[in-house]
Amino acid sequence: MTRMTVELAGIGKCYSGRYLFRQLNAAVQPGECLAITGCNGSGKSTLLKIIAGLIRPTNGRISLFANGSLIKKDQQAAVLGMISPEVFFYQAMTAMENIRFLLNIRNREATEQEILGWLYQAGLKEQGNKRVHSYSTGMCQRLKIAAVFAIDPPLILLDEPASNLDTEGKAIAAQLITKALASHKTLVIASNESWETEYATHKINLS
Repeated sequence: MTRMTVELAGIGKCYSGRYLFRQLNAAVQPGECLAITGCNGSGKSTLLKIIAGLIRPTNGRISLFANGSLIKKDQQAAVLGMISPEVFFYQAMTAMENIRFLLNIRNREATEQEILGWLYQAGLKEQGNKRVHSYSTGMCQRLKIAAVFAIDPPLILLDEPASNLDTEGKAIAAQLITKALASHKTLVIASNESWETEYATHKINLS
């Protein structure tokens, strides 16, 4: 089992001469959760993207370790899964086809029953053969959760994971978080929802 450690050392991000944040430091171990909080525009999503390797920090360094060994930049995408407003699916494909596509990218195979099982966990078992263009925003958010269940990454990055979800959907998001931590996954959550941040063992407040 791969276990991830995330280290932030002196992280800062500047746009047009203005720093969103600077000198952020943290170390998150397997089975731990870092919560990033702050007002709108404070840089929560930006910091999450820096950890994901999608954008570069202005200052500092993000290091990802798998079982104690530093992971090279070009290998980091293979060890993480992300739920974000900027994660999209192929609209003309069904939910099942999208999940299978994501697994193929990671050189993994799954049976139809396995995929249905992940969709069931996310509350989408009866929707698996519908094309994603017919999904509501809440259903798309559930599909993102199903995708994380499917790829089962050791590092999970969540940007407001309960966004657009009803009460049942929020319970599913909570289940994802609790199962991940119990399985010694490493989590980073960007959110101001108190119930999401209560899982945190570490916090960074960008307000």
